[in-house]
Amino acid sequence: MITERFKDLCEEFGQHERELLDSKKQEYATDEDCLLNFRQIAAFTGETMPRVVMFGLLKHIQSITRGVQDDSFSNWSWTTPEGSEGLKQRIADARNYLLLLAACIGDARK
Repeated sequence: MITERFKDLCEEFGQHERELLDSKKQEYATDEDCLLNFRQIAAFTGETMPRVVMFGLLKHIQSITRGVQDDSFSNWSWTTPEGSEGLKQRIADARNYLLLLAACIGDARK
């Protein structure tokens, strides 16, 4: 891949990742606490917030693994024709989970 195409890919993913974070934030968090979902699940389960995030991240990694096993990469899109998440979206979700993991670790270090 040439550098210019890689730069375009980075910009494409960055834009979609921000959009995904914003749209999913409405489902799982509040304006005051972007980690509310993880905080509540940690309280329900007795796990730490970073471990809760890791479970979510691993779900995305497992899904990406399944997508990569199809060497044709037929799902290399943001959404599939059926309306489910494509491989690009799953990768973006995993990258967002890494940011959420960093936020949880930073929150735990206070």
